[in-house]
Amino acid sequence: MKIESLVEIGIEVRDTISSFIKTNADYGEMLVQRPKDITRKMDMAAERALDNALLSRDLSARIISEELGDRVVGKHPEFMLVVDPIDGSTNATCGIPFFCTSIAYTDKTDIATFDDISMAVICDIQGNTYSALKGKGAYLNEKQLSGKKQGTRPKPVVSVYSYGVPFVPAGLIELEKSIIVRALGSIALDMCFVADGTLDGLIDTRGLVSGYDIMASALILKESGGSLTDLKGMNLTNNVQVSGLSIMGTKNIELHDKIIRMLGTKSL
Repeated sequence: MKIESLVEIGIEVRDTISSFIKTNADYGEMLVQRPKDITRKMDMAAERALDNALLSRDLSARIISEELGDRVVGKHPEFMLVVDPIDGSTNATCGIPFFCTSIAYTDKTDIATFDDISMAVICDIQGNTYSALKGKGAYLNEKQLSGKKQGTRPKPVVSVYSYGVPFVPAGLIELEKSIIVRALGSIALDMCFVADGTLDGLIDTRGLVSGYDIMASALILKESGGSLTDLKGMNLTNNVQVSGLSIMGTKNIELHDKIIRMLGTKSL
């Protein structure tokens, strides 16, 4: 598959979600509740849209997705997609226009890791499309991401997710005195914002991130010149079905090192 086809599929799924929300007042109705997540009507509409987009193109794939887990579309999988059809679904149900469709691609159909992801597409609900091709850069609306935005900030602006768990790293409280904190509600889009320079960094200390959440955005960040690691600064080498991650991403090595130093303390 070419990156152009993957972009088309991502846009098709995103547009289906947008239409479904506009035409179904109960789009946020809960269908399944799990310990760490909820499946809503709009999530299933997005999953069906992905299946239809593949079948209409006579494509067969193994799909690893948030809502339906591990499945095969078609008869003979030619590739694997790691998908979060709606990353930021709580935002969607609240009417906050900050959520996206996230799709990562690998030629492998059995065991695959972060390093095996060769293409990525993220389509946000406002009509923007991020994409990346391994070794060939990252793009926003077909314009290559070149790095930092113009100008400087007195304090780095960092998206921080640390809520809903029994403890947080003690150093995070001290770190927050020297940064401006945001948590926008879609970790995949937050990471794309780091890639395009809107944000300076991303931290998630909750131990709740799964592969389908970040496989696509991880490649976009890397291809834009940034890095994504665990909280000890180690590169992510996990299988696509991994869960329970804590992560940090930046494009500035000094900020990256500072975060590692300050998080490297005993948890509260």
